[in-house]
Amino acid sequence: MKLRKIKDLSIKIKLVVLIVFCLCLPFLILGTLWYEKSSDVIENNAIHSNQQLVSQVSNQLDSYFADLERSTFPLIINPLIQQFMEIDHSDQYQLFKVTQQIEKELLPNILFGRSDISGFSIISNSGVATTYGGNLARERNKKYMSDLTDSESYKNMGINVIDSVPMLTVTRKFRDTLTYQTKGMLITDLYVNEIAKIAETVKLGNAGYVWVIDSNGRIVYHPDKHKLGQDAPPAYLDNINRHYVEGFFSEKIDGQENLVVFHKSALNNWIMVSEVPIHELIVNLIGMRNMTIWIGSLLMLFVLIVVSGFSLQLTRSLSNIQRLMKKAESGDLTVKAPEHRQDEIGALNRSFNKMVSEIRRLIEVVHTSKLKEKEMEIKQRESALQAMQSQINPHFLYNTLEIINSYAILEGVLPISHMATSLASIFRYSVGYANQEVTLKEEITHVSTYFSIQKERYRYFIADITLDDTLLTQVQAVRLMIQPMIENAFIHGYEKHKLKPEYIGISDEITNDCYILRITDKGKGMPSDQMEKYNSHFLEEFIVSNEEAAEPSFHRIGLLNVHHRLRLTFGAPYGLYIEKSDKDGTIIAITLPYKMDKEDEHVYSSHS
Repeated sequence: MKLRKIKDLSIKIKLVVLIVFCLCLPFLILGTLWYEKSSDVIENNAIHSNQQLVSQVSNQLDSYFADLERSTFPLIINPLIQQFMEIDHSDQYQLFKVTQQIEKELLPNILFGRSDISGFSIISNSGVATTYGGNLARERNKKYMSDLTDSESYKNMGINVIDSVPMLTVTRKFRDTLTYQTKGMLITDLYVNEIAKIAETVKLGNAGYVWVIDSNGRIVYHPDKHKLGQDAPPAYLDNINRHYVEGFFSEKIDGQENLVVFHKSALNNWIMVSEVPIHELIVNLIGMRNMTIWIGSLLMLFVLIVVSGFSLQLTRSLSNIQRLMKKAESGDLTVKAPEHRQDEIGALNRSFNKMVSEIRRLIEVVHTSKLKEKEMEIKQRESALQAMQSQINPHFLYNTLEIINSYAILEGVLPISHMATSLASIFRYSVGYANQEVTLKEEITHVSTYFSIQKERYRYFIADITLDDTLLTQVQAVRLMIQPMIENAFIHGYEKHKLKPEYIGISDEITNDCYILRITDKGKGMPSDQMEKYNSHFLEEFIVSNEEAAEPSFHRIGLLNVHHRLRLTFGAPYGLYIEKSDKDGTIIAITLPYKMDKEDEHVYSSHS
């Protein structure tokens, strides 16, 4: 049932459904999947790239501390340092002498070119200490000695503020070259600026930055100077401690989602942390993605417009040909489809025009053949009438009627004489050609003669002819046009109902372009359906069957015969029409051609 309903849809709706479900919906689904996938890929690539940068910075920092460790290694094995470690703190001379030698001979070589080192402090286990390029803080040094475990020989001690300047302190144990026992400690104070230079080699957008956490969880470097030496946020440390070496997580700060990437140094367990807003990190990639989406959407819109325009043009052409077909179905065969197109629609339109033209031609052929058929039928009837008329020798008939008239006069029987002369006049008029054009005056004269004979038969019969004699010669008619109407009135109006003919009237009416002659009787008339049947045939153009033509007639010349002869002679709208036919009588109107002259306008006005 659903498949049948889909098949019943119009082509326009089917095209819309196809475009939506086969073009728009797949594009929307694929676009959504691609958008999500591309967002994940962009974010992962950004994270991976950021991890590589942070790892490189962390490696640079490790290299820096490894180089610092290598540069201080000569101090550990140098004999002067070993000698310094053995000095008793009470031997001030020996302490001064060895200290002077270290400061002049050893430390300058180590500090040469190292602007990052603020100063050195060397402290022995016995409490003897010397400082080069910095201030010695014995309390700090004692604390460092206690913080170093036996297994640790090199350690970053974090940030200390010395003379209002943040310093990074690195400690290293001195061991005896023979016994490997700890003899003292080397304390190196470093400017934080060098670490800042390393951390700032990476530029993470406009708002991104790098900071460093030492192994104790304190901030060694941060762009915000106020955070130096403070403990790192617990949330950061918790996320970092879940990973072994490196990783990433997101942290929401001031309503903004930040991507945090970290890398833990294998050398000193320091943690390099990068922090950058996610939207800024992937803003360029998102711009490229969005541009791709816009380009794809515009292409999709263009394809949609092109396909929709083509579909609309196609359905509009089909709707137009469907509309023309409906007009042709209703009988309008003058329709014509446009033929300028050269595609299949144009070929369909041309085929439709040829079909309509052929149908119109065939209808005209059928109509012409019907006209010829009806004309032949009328001619056959006329031939039959003429054959009937020719059965009697006119000269013999006229001579016989003249003899009867002479005897009637001699015997003094005037009615017989009158009837004989009237009958002779009727026969003379009847033997003429049936379609011969005559004036209405000639027809009225013939009918008056016919009435004179009927008055001899019916004493109380009244023939009422009220016509304007001055116009009768200007009205065109055909021979034997009125007599069949009068004969039908006698036979079917009166005699068929066993009534004696009492009245037949002939009157006229003049209009601007025609003359109407009315024949009225007071018989019983005809059934209404028969009257409607006659009138429908009177309005048609000669399309009538043989059965319908076989109606009551005078010598086979009936109403339809008279109507068709008028139409053949004068054309439409001339002919017969039954205005009334009921138990009170019948009125038949005959429309005849009449062209009013200027001299007749006054007559027409007075008649109206």
